Amino acid sequence: MQVIKKILFPTDFSATAQNAFRYCLWLADQWEAHIELVHVVFPEYDALDLPVMATKATQEKVEAARSLLQTFVDQALLQVQAGYELRHAPDIRPDVEVGGPVNIISHVARRDEADLIVMGTKGEHNVMERLFGSVTTGVIEKAHCNVLVVPEYAGFGFLNVAVYASDLNEADPYHLWKVGQWLDSFGAVLHCVHVRTATSDNRELKIADMEAFFQNHAPALQIRFHQFPGHSVTQALDEFAELHDADLLIMYTPHHNLLERLLRPSRTKKMALQTEVPLLLLKPS
Repeated sequence: MQVIKKILFPTDFSATAQNAFRYCLWLADQWEAHIELVHVVFPEYDALDLPVMATKATQEKVEAARSLLQTFVDQALLQVQAGYELRHAPDIRPDVEVGGPVNIISHVARRDEADLIVMGTKGEHNVMERLFGSVTTGVIEKAHCNVLVVPEYAGFGFLNVAVYASDLNEADPYHLWKVGQWLDSFGAVLHCVHVRTATSDNRELKIADMEAFFQNHAPALQIRFHQFPGHSVTQALDEFAELHDADLLIMYTPHHNLLERLLRPSRTKKMALQTEVPLLLLKPS
């Protein structure tokens, strides 16, 4: 993983976003990164052929959001500093954009060359979100950079154990190498786990081959390798993370075309909706 110096944090001012922002502040402190904080306002539409009034209403929402952003930052800083001393006060740059959240967040991340997007997610989701996805899953799909999803009750201030979910594809050794180096600054142990299901045969790589490679080429990295049986990959990953007291779950999310997205349910989307551990989603370089 590249050095993280620019984090994009979208907020809707909810308690879930407030908790995720505390986590984001902690990460920014660790990396000496700055944070671009963005709130997306839905435009008011001209339902009654009164474009001037619609434009004015949208502008009023933008101005109100600018004020709320500062309050949001001040509250989060007070809450973080009540139990954790920030060594490097992050540079926070608030912004308000107008449009649809998924497209705007993805656009701003690319435009401003963000290294990472950090977003909050709730444990309870309605039927529409489970079927078609939330803003978070939409951003995961569209973003050009890695995305960190922070559950509503996740704590911050520690990262001792991370779990990398391996599908045993050819990209895994590269991502493990980069993630292992990144976690080294936290002193974290990285568990690489492949969930063995009835359809797990004929993979490009074998877990034992990866283990041998890292033992020979990167013995200093704290990486452990596991096969873990399960009928459902997402359920088995949850069980493994709980068993090892994981502080972070990591998954690689390759690009899929429209047909693949329609015919093949996304494990990363399911994990983003149900995870109780912060989830880092790695995008193709």
